[in-house]
Amino acid sequence: MAGDLILQLLGAFAVGIGSALLPIFINAEIFVGALGATVDSRVNLVLIILALVIATTIGKAFVFQLARRGARKVRSSVERKPPRNAFFAGIRRISDWLLGLLDRPYVGALTAFASSLTGIPPLAIVTIMAGASRQPQWLFLSMVFVGRMIQFLAIAFLLHQMSWF
Repeated sequence: MAGDLILQLLGAFAVGIGSALLPIFINAEIFVGALGATVDSRVNLVLIILALVIATTIGKAFVFQLARRGARKVRSSVERKPPRNAFFAGIRRISDWLLGLLDRPYVGALTAFASSLTGIPPLAIVTIMAGASRQPQWLFLSMVFVGRMIQFLAIAFLLHQMSWF
């Protein structure tokens, strides 16, 4: 039993680092969904998610520092396609507004929290832009930790409850 938990914690840590560095290839939300549906103990579930969130935050700190040491302005000149409909246009407006807040050192924390909690705007983009902005790293990482913890616990416990039926 204890050996299984240690393996699950190590696996969660590896997925957390991987999803922070390679979010297109490793999806932490899918991993959390699988955990919520398969882990029997709620205490173990929280511990595994804590390991995942700690690792994700460490990985985001690495990406943040790469962006901070790299180019000071990470603004893409790639032309964006127009949104397909009004719903996506609204999401883009909200995303653009939140990304614009990153230039403000403390208000930009709202962007990091919203991105960590909802995925809008994508956390990978927010991490790079926050690193290239005046965003304090400690505040950014705190918001990432809190937002991801809430999101992952909500996903896991929703699926955990459903698996009891």
